[in-house]
Amino acid sequence: MASNRLPDPLDDLFTLGEDMADGCHNHQAAIGLKQNLEVDVRADLDGAVTAQGIYKNALSDKTDFSTAVTVADSNGKAFISSARRVLANNLGENWNQSWVATGFPDNSTAVPGTQAKRQALLLSLKNFFAGNPAYEVNTPKLVVTSARAGVLFTALSTARVAASDGNTDAGTKKNLRDAAEQALRDRLSGLIGELGQKLDDNDPLWLAFGLNEPGATNLPDSVDGLVLTAGPAGIVVLHWSTPPRATRYRVFKQIDGVDAIPVNINTVTDSDATLTDQPSGKTLKIFIIAANDAGQAAPSDTATIVVP
Repeated sequence: MASNRLPDPLDDLFTLGEDMADGCHNHQAAIGLKQNLEVDVRADLDGAVTAQGIYKNALSDKTDFSTAVTVADSNGKAFISSARRVLANNLGENWNQSWVATGFPDNSTAVPGTQAKRQALLLSLKNFFAGNPAYEVNTPKLVVTSARAGVLFTALSTARVAASDGNTDAGTKKNLRDAAEQALRDRLSGLIGELGQKLDDNDPLWLAFGLNEPGATNLPDSVDGLVLTAGPAGIVVLHWSTPPRATRYRVFKQIDGVDAIPVNINTVTDSDATLTDQPSGKTLKIFIIAANDAGQAAPSDTATIVVP
């Protein structure tokens, strides 16, 4: 017997949700659906797609914040190392009581091993050089001053606060995305259950919802071996293995930064396809769903290519 288990990958779930919404649009009145109508499916689908987009943006911002911390921390470490060399000429190479006022922690003149300690030391060095301007160095090649320490302290402190806020924001957005995803899963499961009450196990209307006939026994295997090859500008060639019992293939694509969810762009009968007029330089994601008159297989693995 064929299964209509909801897919785990979120993009596959969105694809199925679009198919099921289309099925409702075309057939809900004739079938007599009452509890899970197109408007309900699309509301939950749109909510989940929107929440996923917001979460992905938060993850991108989180990466940018982390990069900013790395840069600010690297600049801070370089300054501390230079300040240490300048101070060693006046206070001695090894730790002694004269170093206490500089703020170097742990009875050591080494660059501290944690960001928090490096941030604190930058503030201490700002104050130390402000009170001991004779130790400052300000040349075209070397700048070890209170002002420079202050700029670097502010940069690192600001970057770390932003990164912490970004981590919190990403966690919040993930929780909202997870809740929207669960609402969509509940909706699609409810629609499958309602269809089960309205349709026979071998009714071909199951296929109109992107689902398999529960009574089908001859479904195709999933597509394997999908390969994307770059052609001339804007052209990508697709090839895949021919799975048993497949008579046609649904081709899905998603362009990063353009498509919120994968789009079914074509249905072909051969195990190859050529995409033209694709946006050069964009990342293109492709997967294939094998199908026959009994239903369809699970989606193939997704292949990715940068459009030539």
